[in-house]
Amino acid sequence: KLTASDPAATDYFGKSVDLSGTTAIVGSYLNDDNGSSSGSAYIYQYDPSVDTWQETKLLASDGFASDYFGWDVAISGNTAIVGAPYDDYIYSSTGSAYIYQYDPSSDSWFETKLIASDRNASDYFGMSVDISGNIALVGAYGDDDNGLNSGSAYIYQYDPSVDVWLETKLLASDGAANDYFGKK
Repeated sequence: KLTASDPAATDYFGKSVDLSGTTAIVGSYLNDDNGSSSGSAYIYQYDPSVDTWQETKLLASDGFASDYFGWDVAISGNTAIVGAPYDDYIYSSTGSAYIYQYDPSSDSWFETKLIASDRNASDYFGMSVDISGNIALVGAYGDDDNGLNSGSAYIYQYDPSVDVWLETKLLASDGAANDYFGKK
């Protein structure tokens, strides 16, 4: 059984979870460490030498109240992604997502913040996230490109030669208002 090392009432630990091999990630989107409902996520790595799961707590480096960091989480190998759909980056509820890459030599997780290049208010970018290897997927169901709340999704591919996540935006070819494309 996995539990947070610092549990608190109404943190919603476990609202979102994912597993890759012997590494798990657990979202706790109402955690208050960076302000009320700023959110957090926990990574658990299994250590067979002591038969236990070692915990690392993730907080957004620029986290703020009501970001809901940890609303959705995913992990693939040594790379994790955490959605913060209510992050007010420039506009209200624009949303963001955070990539964490594990460096075994320093036993640390390094953060990269993703924001849509064409962000707008109430896009809720980061409401749904997934990752496979060096490719991440982020939903923004409130995007209005094909009508109000038609939605969109963004693919980010990591280019290690320049240490950058390259963005490609996806829209439904037959998108219409209230499709919520990109929402789980």
